[in-house]
Amino acid sequence: MDTCITVWHWPHQERWYDEGIRNSLTLIKEAGFTHINWNPDSGSSYWLADAEIEFTSRIVADAGLKVHSVHASNGRNPITEIGYKNPGPFAMETRKDFLSPHEWQRRSGVELLRNRVDLAAAFQSPNIVLHIDINDNVFGSGAAERAFFDPLYQSLDEIRPYCVEKGVQIAAETLLCANAQNFLNLYDRLFARYGKEFIGVCFDCGHWELIEPGKLSVLERFADRLIATHIHDNFGAMDNHLLPFDGRLDWHTIASAIAATPYQTPLNFETPMDRYGIPESAYYRRAHSVAVRLEEMVAEARERKST
Repeated sequence: MDTCITVWHWPHQERWYDEGIRNSLTLIKEAGFTHINWNPDSGSSYWLADAEIEFTSRIVADAGLKVHSVHASNGRNPITEIGYKNPGPFAMETRKDFLSPHEWQRRSGVELLRNRVDLAAAFQSPNIVLHIDINDNVFGSGAAERAFFDPLYQSLDEIRPYCVEKGVQIAAETLLCANAQNFLNLYDRLFARYGKEFIGVCFDCGHWELIEPGKLSVLERFADRLIATHIHDNFGAMDNHLLPFDGRLDWHTIASAIAATPYQTPLNFETPMDRYGIPESAYYRRAHSVAVRLEEMVAEARERKST
C-alpha cells in the first residue's frame, strides 16, 4: 500500500540540507512509507541551484522513495530575510511575490515558481502546492477584486505553458487567510479560467476544519479538481498539525469525501514530528501505522461506492 509523509528540515542539525534530510529519508523508508511531500524551503524564497536540484532528486531516489508533491513558495513568507544582532532592523521576505502589483516583483515571483517547477520535474512529482493568499476584503468591491486578480492571472498565464511542458500541475492550497466562502469564490474564478491539466485544489483538512467546522464544501463542489492533500488533525482552535485520530476531525466523513473524488492516493500526511517529542524513527513508525489505517478507510469507502 502506498503511503506518503512530508519531509521537513530541522535546522538544529548541522547539515540539515543534505545529511540531515538524507537521514530522515532513510527513516521514512524504513518505517514503510513509499512517497514523500517535499517541504524544505517551502517557506522561503531561497533559490535552488541546478546542482542542488540534481543532488536532492538523487538522494530521494537513492532512499527508494517517490515524490507525490512539492510545496512551492509564493514569495510571501513571514520569516526574517535580513537579520542583525538584536536590537536591530530586519525585513520580512517578500521580494519575490507573484501577486505583487509591482511588475519586477511579480515577475520575480513567477521565476521563483518556475524554480520549484524545475524541482518537481526532477522529482517526477505531479504537482507543486501553492499558497494564494486571498483575504476577505478581495470580494468587497470591484476595484479590490481587480487589484488581486489582475496580477494573479498574469502570473498564472505566464507560468502555465511551463507547467504544462514539464507535466507539473499547481495545487492551490486551502489556507486560513480568508473564510470558506471566499476560498470557494477563488476556486470558482480559477477553474473557470484554467483547465485541470494546469491547476487544482490542495485540500488541507486541518485548515478547512478551522474555517468551516464540520463541513467539506470544497470537496463537494470541486471534487474533480482535487490533486493534492495535506492531512493532519487539530481540536478546532489551532492549526496543530497532529496525526489523524489525535484531534477532533471526523475521519470517517473525510475519508468518504475523498473517496468520492478521483484523487489518486496516497494521502499526504503534513504532520511534523516536533509535535510529539519522541525519536524520529519512532515517530515515523507510528505515523505509518496511522497512514495505513486512513488509506484503508478511503479504499473501503471507494469499494462501498462501487457496489
